[in-house]
This record gives sequence, structure tokens and C-alpha cells, in this order.
Amino acid sequence: MGHKFLALIILVFTVSICLNAQPTQPSAPIAGSTSICTLVGTSGAQIDQCPAGSGVFQSNFQGGTYNRGNNGNNLGVGAIWRFANITTATISGTPTTINAEVEITSLYQAELTNMDDNTATDQANVSMTDLFAPVIRSDVNLNGSDRRGYVEFKISFFRGTNNYATSYAVNNLNFVSYDADGSYDAGGTLAQSWFRETRVAEQYGSFPTVYGTAGTELSGYNYADPAVTNWKGFAGGVYERTGLSRCAEVASAFTYGNGTNARSSVKFRFGYDFKSRSGFNIGRPARQYGAKFGCFDFVNTVTLPLTLKSFTAVNNAGLVTLKWTTDNEVNVNRFEIERSSNALDFEKIATKAATNRNSTENYTQLDNLSLTNNPIYFYRLKMIDNDNNFKYSDIVSIKANGNADQIQVGPNPLPQGTMLNIKLSSNESKSIQIRIIDVAGRQVTKQVVNLLAGSNSIQIPSASSLQAGYYNVQVINGNEVSTHKLIVVRQ
Repeated sequence: MGHKFLALIILVFTVSICLNAQPTQPSAPIAGSTSICTLVGTSGAQIDQCPAGSGVFQSNFQGGTYNRGNNGNNLGVGAIWRFANITTATISGTPTTINAEVEITSLYQAELTNMDDNTATDQANVSMTDLFAPVIRSDVNLNGSDRRGYVEFKISFFRGTNNYATSYAVNNLNFVSYDADGSYDAGGTLAQSWFRETRVAEQYGSFPTVYGTAGTELSGYNYADPAVTNWKGFAGGVYERTGLSRCAEVASAFTYGNGTNARSSVKFRFGYDFKSRSGFNIGRPARQYGAKFGCFDFVNTVTLPLTLKSFTAVNNAGLVTLKWTTDNEVNVNRFEIERSSNALDFEKIATKAATNRNSTENYTQLDNLSLTNNPIYFYRLKMIDNDNNFKYSDIVSIKANGNADQIQVGPNPLPQGTMLNIKLSSNESKSIQIRIIDVAGRQVTKQVVNLLAGSNSIQIPSASSLQAGYYNVQVINGNEVSTHKLIVVRQ
């Protein structure tokens, strides 16, 4: 960052250990002035810079869509939003689309009223639609006692058009926060009562480093929550600026290392700090937050240190037995089993620790469907390593009132010019569709097949014309869809 910037951790700060969910009060605000505004990116305020050789500092969070979680409450805990094509990074000489998922992981004494306000403008009324710009307010009127709250987010990064299946670790990530300001009770003194925004990020080792400019109005703010998770960042200024200000005096950068701390996801909290005084009643102010992510320098494509040999589900009178077999586990952390009633919105139902043995390992997990009422359920396996990189297995389906059709797709990988063979065991005669979908979501081939009760072996001649790459094979039985990943390789 250079000598022109100050790490906020050397400013006046509060280090506090919280015995409850509410962080302790940060130190009193720093004096400032709305008449001073050094724009981020100009001389002396270049906190939005990237290390030499990494990606550029740009991202576009316009057009986010709710995807899944929390039973459709798109602003509640567990809700996950997707932001497609937030930027394009050059990886191994190839321009590559970068996507993001943002999950609401916690709400404390705060409400999220807008996940991303695309009408936001800066102090000069210039559009700021490219920022991740949530709107947050307190959960009650602020008029009687000190109170602090936050919304906690987790952002995960993916690469490739329409790809949200495999996360990728990012080197050199730089996350810049704008417009952290507020107000204070003019009837008192600056150190008596105030309302201001707070911005902190989860600490991973010594990262992130939090930077501000020499004239910052921000106060360093670090604390630990009950889960012994450390958070570091700042409490905002109390001099209100117009719009989503790009003034460096109320902006700061969170940096995650120069190639030494690659992350596939990071957590951060946008919140508020209210210090009360008699007569200082401000209701429930809704605050606009703004952040930009940049310097995407991806490490090599994630290859999880294990081989998943199989993943199956069998239903026996409402008790589903999920089994999977792995080989050559190294530095694997855990498996998370996820279930869905529509093959789109998945929730975690169990976690299984990895054994990390260099041998074939068999795992089993039970799921009781006796209290559920959906006719069919879908399962997938989330495999997570010690660096929090993860991949998903193929999706398997199960009928709530009986065994699902058992399906095997092979050979996989499929050599170019080779027919695909699908083995399928059915409990009745029926007609199904088999489709092959490319990574852009386009149907490249479709075949209607009449099954017989019992074992069936189906050849897909059109698969021999597929180009090398990644595909999804969909077996469609009425409203039931079973999806299987397929890799086509050059001969």
C-alpha cells in the first residue's frame, strides 16, 4: 500500500472480548469535517490498488438475484443471493468470468431491508450500481440506551459462465468499504453520544490488514465474539456525507495478503454503534453501505485432495441411507450432506468429519423422512478441504414412498468419439428423457427412452459428437430430475 496509508490497527482502537453477542462499545469518534473530501483513487488515497501482476480492482454487483435458503425469506438468515459476472479476470492468459454468492449468515439487533440497492449514487450524484450496496437498519427505535447490531455476510467466489458448483480460492483480494459515517448529538459533545456505522471482517490468522488514509475519520475496532472468532475493522465517523460517499476520510481497505492467504470465501459484518444520551432519539435509521471487491488473482483450479468413487441413496420405509466412498483423502476437513425438495434450494442436514486416510473409506448417513410430506427429495454431498475449498457431488434423488431409480453414467470421463452408456434400474415400465447440457446451460442433445421394469442399458450415440469439456447428464422422469456430471476428454 505504500507509506501514504495507515493501518487502522495502529489508530485509536478498542480490543474487547464479548461474553454475549453484542460487541463492546468502540472508542469515541475521531474529529472530522464534511468540508474535507479526498476521493478514493486520487493521490494519497489509493487504497483501491492491486499488487503488481494480480487482477484489476473492479467488480459489478448489479442485478443480484435471490437463489435459495431460509424458506424463501430472501432477507433472512440463510438466504443466498447470486451475482453473475461480477468481473472478468485473466487466468492463464484466458479471460474468465467471475461469479459470487453472498449468504446472510447472521442478524444481530439489525434488519436487512435491501440486499443490494442499485439506485445508490455518490456525493456527486454519480451512479454507484457496481457496488455491493445493502441497506440496514436497527431492529428497534434507538432512543433509550446504548445499542449495537450488525448483519453478517459470507461471500464466496466462483469462476466460469453460470458456474456456482465449485468454489475457487483468490489471492490478493482487496475489499474496499465506502461511506462509513454517521452523526452525533449536537446538544452534547462529540464524546457523549453518537450514531455511526461499523465495518469488520472475520480474521484469518493475521489477515485481513485494514488500511485507511492519513486523514481518516475511522476508529480501529477489533473484538472477539462468543465463538472465539476474531473480527477486525473500524467504527465509522460521525460527520454525515451526501450519498454513498467516495471520500477517503470515510473509506477503508481490507486486504488478504499478497499470494500468502488465498481465500475462497470471506465473512464480514456491516453494522451500527449507538451511544445514547437523554434526548438523543433517532428512531430506526436505515443506512446505505457500499463495498467493492477487486484484485482477483486465482490460484490453480481447485482439485480437492480426494477421489469420490460413489454417492448413493436408498429409502427403506422412510429412512434414507446415504452412502459414499472415497479414496486417497489428504487434508480433507469434512463432508456436509444437503437435501432439497426441488433440486434447487438445498439445506444442510448433517456433517460428517473426514478420516483423511490414504485408503478407500466408506461413509454412511441416515435421514428420516417420516415427518416430511414431499413426494421426492434430492441429496448432494459438499466436500470441503482444510482451506475451505469445496466441491459438490452429483445430485441423487429418492422417492419418499419407495426407492428411486438407480442410475450409472459411463464411461466417465468419456473419450471423444465414444458413445455414452447409461445403466438404469426401474421398478416399472415408463418413458423418460435423457438430456445433455453444456456449461452454459444449453441443451446439446436429447433422447426419449422407453424403460422396462428391471435393469436397462441405454446407449446415447449422440454423445460421441461432444467436444472435450464438462457437461451435465439429466435423466428426467416426469417432475423428477437426476443430474450427473460428465467429463469428455480428448482421445
